[in-house]
Amino acid sequence: MTKNRWKGDFDQIAYFCPVYLPEGDGTEIADNQGNLYNDARNVRSVRKAVCRHFALDYTALRKIFREQGGAGLPPLTLAPGYTLVAVKTRTARCTGDPCYGFIHLQLIDSVTESAQPGEKSRILLKNGLSIGAVSTVKTVKHAIALANSMARNCQHIEQRDRYLADLFYRILKLLEKENKGESRIFKLM
Repeated sequence: MTKNRWKGDFDQIAYFCPVYLPEGDGTEIADNQGNLYNDARNVRSVRKAVCRHFALDYTALRKIFREQGGAGLPPLTLAPGYTLVAVKTRTARCTGDPCYGFIHLQLIDSVTESAQPGEKSRILLKNGLSIGAVSTVKTVKHAIALANSMARNCQHIEQRDRYLADLFYRILKLLEKENKGESRIFKLM
């Protein structure tokens, strides 16, 4: 598990969390295969880049999360089956120091108590990696439950969108039949 330069493959993120690098604040990024990377950007910048890549309105997501009773940072519901849960992975050294990391919800295998100094829990992933958290096991499991709830909401949207796409396709086919094959829409495609 050597630390290389991250290639920016947003679809393969297992987790990203804040770390202190010799150059200053940085981010440790792990992919689904278990490879670790260091990014010189801080975790907030990486989070913004991830949200931008998936066209996610983070402000609106935070509002929905608060309405559902969430505290702390909201999970990133990026796509159906791809949600990153926010977990406090380190304690702040100064005001404004980022503390939360984001972990792929569907890759979480278990959460256990940690014997490591400075950690209260350990999150084990299905790809063999583990992440220490300063939050208790109960707090981490609560964050996972809230993320699961938001992920289910995202799946309902996907099902509705599939239904609407199917309905729209049928309407286009009916219009094409009415106009005896003269659909301008299909000629453009």
